[in-house]
Amino acid sequence: MAMMLLASGIMYADEIWRDETLRYGMYLGPIKAGEASLVTKNIEYNGQKMVQMDLIARTTSAVEKIFSLNDTLTTIVSPANSAPVYFQKHCFEGDDIVREKVNFTTESDGQCTAAMQKIYKNGRVKDCLETSETQVYDMVSVVGFARAIDAGSLSKGKRFNFRLADACDIIDEVLIYQGKESLKISGKKYNCMVFRLVEPYEEKGKKKERDILTIYVNDDSERTIVQMDIKFKVGSAKAKIIR
Repeated sequence: MAMMLLASGIMYADEIWRDETLRYGMYLGPIKAGEASLVTKNIEYNGQKMVQMDLIARTTSAVEKIFSLNDTLTTIVSPANSAPVYFQKHCFEGDDIVREKVNFTTESDGQCTAAMQKIYKNGRVKDCLETSETQVYDMVSVVGFARAIDAGSLSKGKRFNFRLADACDIIDEVLIYQGKESLKISGKKYNCMVFRLVEPYEEKGKKKERDILTIYVNDDSERTIVQMDIKFKVGSAKAKIIR
């Protein structure tokens, strides 16, 4: 697997971007609540070679009285560093409906402009234009970034500060390398690199971090994401790979 060195000094694999579909069972505690998939495909976008990633999650009708979810998140990224050029989000969680899209423009000096649009449940449209001195990502491109990192170049506790486009705003989040952990799914054992995405906040003068997503990446040449622990507005779920 070819590696490249990012400006941060971290080794990054640039050959994980193969066409594939990974399928997951989605669980609310011990209950099988639905299915999810992560679809990756190489495409041409505005005349350049790019990668499209679709993260799709659906709950079954059997659990919809407890928790209803129908989400499709799509990102188009540069294979060199998973920096996004386009993001689209269609989410139906309970009674909440979210439709968003973002066009990213990154200059040679690293400055990034995010042209964001949010369509509300009542049809109202909000357009925003935000500029950041550093690269802006989205929820799915961060997953791609974590998947491609070579953990051999990391120490436990390594923190990556991210700026994420979300709901017509740019928010600060942190991806933390938690080290390695053995995970057993359907009788198969995986030696995983663990990355935790958190959102910093302050409560009563104390700095805290809110969990958003935990990603378990199998530490082999395939770099398969075998589990994702996802926090939603109305609950949480574990997506475990189906082999």
